[in-house]
Amino acid sequence: MKETVLVIAAHPDDELLGTAGTLKRLVDQGNRVISIITANGRKEEAHHIQELARKANKEIGIEEVIFLEHPNLELEMMPLHLFTKEIEKLINIYQPAKIFTHHYGDVNRDHQITFQAVLTAVRPIPNSQPIELITFETVSSSEWNTQTNDKQFKPNYYVDVSSTIDEKIASLKHYDVEMRDFPHPRSYEGIRHLARVRGMTVGLPYAEAFEVIRRVWV
Repeated sequence: MKETVLVIAAHPDDELLGTAGTLKRLVDQGNRVISIITANGRKEEAHHIQELARKANKEIGIEEVIFLEHPNLELEMMPLHLFTKEIEKLINIYQPAKIFTHHYGDVNRDHQITFQAVLTAVRPIPNSQPIELITFETVSSSEWNTQTNDKQFKPNYYVDVSSTIDEKIASLKHYDVEMRDFPHPRSYEGIRHLARVRGMTVGLPYAEAFEVIRRVWV
């Protein structure tokens, strides 16, 4: 059955760093995938980052990109209930079956606040359709926090992206201004290496890893 899927990320490029291979597969299967970016990126790239984001998403077949345009690194200054209401409104409009968002243990505060707003917005309400909530890892954020049990990314869901890893890299090349040289984790080599490691974990050439927060079989 075809579904609507939302990926809700804090900054331009976050929506693809951990998920592009999976999102490409979902698009190829006929699902409607929509990217929602909650905050602006670096001010140095503000003049063209939305255009780059649209091109990057279109590379893997995502035609709808929504920008909430909150100031970069200032989400924690906004009342959480107001931010949550923005997310709820979008959920009511699009009625997603799945949402991908940041991991709760990311070092970046905008990532943490985005997760908190999404978690609240998808709270299970009786007589409403449950929404599957899945967190992705963001290179140079998920692995840079203190690796305590309450913050560590603990993957329990893997997606084979062996057939879409090249499309993932191609999409990220539209975000070249955000990429870094290897061995920085947010480099093309670093992203490909991580997909190799995640793939080896489950016996695949390449994989993306996720931590499922809530999944309901009805």
